[in-house]
Amino acid sequence: MADPEIPDFEMAHQWTARYVSLHLHPGRVRRTGCFGAVLNQNSPKARATWRFEILRGIKGRYISETADFDRDLVAWHEEKNHVDELLYMARNLDRLSPRVEPAELSIMLKGDEQVLTILNGSGIVELKATGVANEGGSRGVGFRVTMGVSYRAGAHNGSYVSRPEVQRTIDSGGTTTITTNRVVYTSPKRSRTWEYSKTVDVFHTDNVAQGWGASYIGVSNRKRTSGFIYRSGFARSVRDRLVLALAVADGTLDDMVTALEAERAELERI
Repeated sequence: MADPEIPDFEMAHQWTARYVSLHLHPGRVRRTGCFGAVLNQNSPKARATWRFEILRGIKGRYISETADFDRDLVAWHEEKNHVDELLYMARNLDRLSPRVEPAELSIMLKGDEQVLTILNGSGIVELKATGVANEGGSRGVGFRVTMGVSYRAGAHNGSYVSRPEVQRTIDSGGTTTITTNRVVYTSPKRSRTWEYSKTVDVFHTDNVAQGWGASYIGVSNRKRTSGFIYRSGFARSVRDRLVLALAVADGTLDDMVTALEAERAELERI
């Protein structure tokens, strides 16, 4: 990405002197300065004030362009890093498994089922009705993971926000386990399973003020949409692993890798 052009202020002084003499001659233009007084049209102060105003405009434009460049650069780095992280995880699923013994897990694994992450101190949230809207926007590569589920890598400038009156926490203090076949929540009081084969929708919410995020998974065998909660600091990691698990279950992991590789190549050309 090219740096914004930095103005040559020495040349700017020469240019403004010529500009004032040719186009803003004090004898032709009346100027009320920022000090609230009408400047003498024939005084050197009039010329100096005009020059100062023009230079201040150039400096302001430079600062504005630099700020825009810095914001774009941060967004570019964030998007590229996210794509790189997703690519690494997609190519190295075996390395994502927590180092725990099977006996330490809160669930029994089935066949070649693989654990991608374990969330302690989790909980279950439920929506009584559909009440979710996306606020803000996002940028980056988007790709279909499975039916009803898509994902976008990169900087997300907004978040899904659920209406408080339709969301409730029905359990907390449990453990959520994300595997390549399902998501399972267990606690001393209750348990819940979301099977990927029955998934019809996935979305996320963020409550930054309270410091938690949530992932909702709509399944065909359950009337109400429910999900699990986790600390906000783990949001991206949890959601990346969930989308990888869905891709594995649906057989679209290779398509996801192809889309990420194409996006990475495009980012490298910028």
